[in-house]
Amino acid sequence: MLLDNIKSKKKEKDNGNISLLALFLIIFFAFLFMVCIDLCRVYVARELTKNAADAASLSIAQNLLFFENFDYKNTAEEISSKNKCEIVECYLDYDEVVVIMEKKLNFILIDKFFPESCTVKSISKARIIYPWDDYFGFCKNYEFNF
Repeated sequence: MLLDNIKSKKKEKDNGNISLLALFLIIFFAFLFMVCIDLCRVYVARELTKNAADAASLSIAQNLLFFENFDYKNTAEEISSKNKCEIVECYLDYDEVVVIMEKKLNFILIDKFFPESCTVKSISKARIIYPWDDYFGFCKNYEFNF
C-alpha cells in the first residue's frame, strides 16, 4: 500500500516534465522545418535563374550566329520575364555572350537573421564558334609576308 502511494506521487511529478519536453521538441522541429523550406526556396530560385541565364545566352548566341536579331537586350528581357527573374548584366563580344540573372526571395525565417542576403544570382556564358573560324577547318587561311 505504501509502495503504491509512492509510485502514484512519483507519476504525478513526472507529468509536467514530459509536456515541457514535448513543447521544446515541437518548437525545435518547427524551426527545423522552416529552415528546410527556406533552403528549398534557395534551390528552386537557383534552378530558375540558371535556366533563365542559360536560355538567354544560348538564344542570343544563336541569333548572332545566324544574323537574325541584334536586339539582344530585348531577347534577354523577354526570357527573364518568362522565368520570373531580373537581368543584372548582359553583354556580348564577337565570340562570347554573358548573361547574369537574379531572383529576389522572400524567406520565412532567414529574412529575420540576414535581411540583405535575399537574392540568388546565376551567370551563363555561351561561346560562339562561327563556321569560318579555324576551329572547323572549313576555310583555308593564307598568310602573307611582306
